[in-house]
Amino acid sequence: MAADLAVFAQHMQEQSERAVQHVDRSADELHRTAQGMGADAQELTHQLINAVQNQTREAIGRGVDQTFGPIGTQLRESAELAERAAKALEDQHIGLLRSQQGLIYKGVAALLVGSILAVGSSWYFMRKSMREIERAQFAKDILHATQSGALTRCGEALCARAGKTYGAKGEYVLLEPAGAE
Repeated sequence: MAADLAVFAQHMQEQSERAVQHVDRSADELHRTAQGMGADAQELTHQLINAVQNQTREAIGRGVDQTFGPIGTQLRESAELAERAAKALEDQHIGLLRSQQGLIYKGVAALLVGSILAVGSSWYFMRKSMREIERAQFAKDILHATQSGALTRCGEALCARAGKTYGAKGEYVLLEPAGAE
């Protein structure tokens, strides 16, 4: 609606300017005609032309004010409404940016917590797997000692072929490897 009013106002302004130009041309023609007459007639014509121009301009001005007065008010009100709407949109934009930043911070925090949990669980499963590997290695060593004859069953108990003792108090016995006999 504001655009239609602006187009209408522009159209009326152009018509007003054309009317003023027409009056000016008519006044110029009157002026040229008056020059052909005597000096007194010329002065009278000049005064008449000025009076006609002034009255015409005043009449056109009143017509423009009467025509464009309400339209100008509507245009100003529309402009004010558009400014308020733009301000409201800007405020909403700022609010959305703040919300978006909050979501980004929450997302980063969630990713950080998830990463910490992933590293912690990976560390736990790695340690658990290392213990399993150590147990499997120990079982492999027992199997190898059994196969080589360094470890065997002696009835209900296990027997080991002993070699030298080690430790500050001699609490460890070195098992002889197979084929060391």
